[in-house]
Amino acid sequence: MILAFVLASCTGRSEIAPRPAPSGIGTDVEILVGSSRQRDESGAFGAASRGQIRFSSMEISIPPKHAEGKVEVGGKNPDPERHFLTRSIQPLSASEFRADIARRLAENPQYNGEVFIFIHGFNNTMADGVFRAAQIHSDLGINALPVHYAWPSSGSPLRYAYDRDSVLYARNGLEELIEEIAAAGGRNIILLAHSLGSQVMMETLRQMSLRGRGPAWDRIGGVALMAPDIDIDLFHSQVADIGPLPQPFLLLVSNRDSALRLSAQLTGQRTRLGNIGSATEVGELEVTVVNVSEFRDTWNTHLTAVSSPTLIALLSETNAIEKAFHRDITTRPGLIPGTILTVQNATEIILDPVRIHQETGY
Repeated sequence: MILAFVLASCTGRSEIAPRPAPSGIGTDVEILVGSSRQRDESGAFGAASRGQIRFSSMEISIPPKHAEGKVEVGGKNPDPERHFLTRSIQPLSASEFRADIARRLAENPQYNGEVFIFIHGFNNTMADGVFRAAQIHSDLGINALPVHYAWPSSGSPLRYAYDRDSVLYARNGLEELIEEIAAAGGRNIILLAHSLGSQVMMETLRQMSLRGRGPAWDRIGGVALMAPDIDIDLFHSQVADIGPLPQPFLLLVSNRDSALRLSAQLTGQRTRLGNIGSATEVGELEVTVVNVSEFRDTWNTHLTAVSSPTLIALLSETNAIEKAFHRDITTRPGLIPGTILTVQNATEIILDPVRIHQETGY
């Protein structure tokens, strides 16, 4: 029971089925979705079985009483005043998906051809992942076209082995999604993966590199692994196969992450990549380690980067963060509130919530 409770804390529960709701309530976010989850006979995304990648466009409503960092869910009967809900789902063929990408990039010149892909983690339903993608895009004010990759997680806290096998199955779908976005005109593709989704991301990058990378590889403009649930030795092996990593390459870590602490115990190890104590474990790699261990204004330590209001306030300052993540921090340490360390080829940023509060008011 304790095991199920801790693992289930990775996410909330809701349904992706469209719900009628009056217009003008809350904020609507359109999320393009590529999914290797197999739909059931009714066309719904039920229990996760694996299939070929399919595309869709989903309109998600964020409630007016939404609190930053949270995904407020209402089960089978969501209230649009208080809960995230799905307004519509439009299935798309591959050609329609590419056309939709091209159209939305053309209609939003402020995106400057940039596409943001979020890859969910362990124990996620379709609704969990899509709603989190909408929350991240809205709360962080990301100025890019939002896309979500929904790989076939079981959505069950007791099926960790199934999800770990699904990681290997899911890499083809993510590679195809990246290639479709590049073919549609996405000039700069930013990848954010959470938890076990980081394994999906690393396996996909490894596979693309071993296949010769190709034109889509050159469109990858940055990678961030948030609380990555990856064996440290495996990560080093993956990087050795990948070669030079896309830049910037971020690792958001916390030594207070209770879910990763449990994952490490289940695998008989001391730590996972997402709860390393310092950048020394990856010092020879050209990565930026963002240490968020000191943020305590969120109950979910496995989702600190997108659930802490204080950290969201900092990450919303896109200009400062963009400069920091492109390594101007080594010569201009005052760009962000925290301690900057250089460990061989890696850079570690130990963010300071007290200074962030002083500078942002959060």
